Amino acid sequence: MRCLVPPQGPRNPFVHLQSVPCSEADHERRQVRRRAPVTVHQSDSRVIVEVDVPGFTLEDLEITVRSHELLISGNRDLTIPSDAKVLLNNRHNISVDRSVKLDDSLDPESVDAVLEFGVLKIELRRKPEAQARSIRIRTREYDIWASS
Repeated sequence: MRCLVPPQGPRNPFVHLQSVPCSEADHERRQVRRRAPVTVHQSDSRVIVEVDVPGFTLEDLEITVRSHELLISGNRDLTIPSDAKVLLNNRHNISVDRSVKLDDSLDPESVDAVLEFGVLKIELRRKPEAQARSIRIRTREYDIWASS
């Protein structure tokens, strides 16, 4: 297998890349591990966790809730057909991991996740007893003319 690299000498962006030998193992070794960017926001009834995972599919990702922690992990493997000749490869296998601490007010059984346009959106609902609720205020009317 051959990889393309720029030739040695003065930097010229228009010079064609020259081919130099590289092993297939070089392509398989390219593993990038990163901490996925995350946004967490909440309302009275739920907490939303949004994680950037561009290029990942549903099969690449795993979500686990364990002892007050939301764990998000995934692996995106670069697949190159065995009969293909690699001319240039700047892509890597990517592994992402992220954990978010959860408080007691969240129900670990009510987790919902959607992957859309490279953003994984995880919704955790609050337990009913932990949700904020409005209290109705009543007035007490007195009969000031009544005698006691």
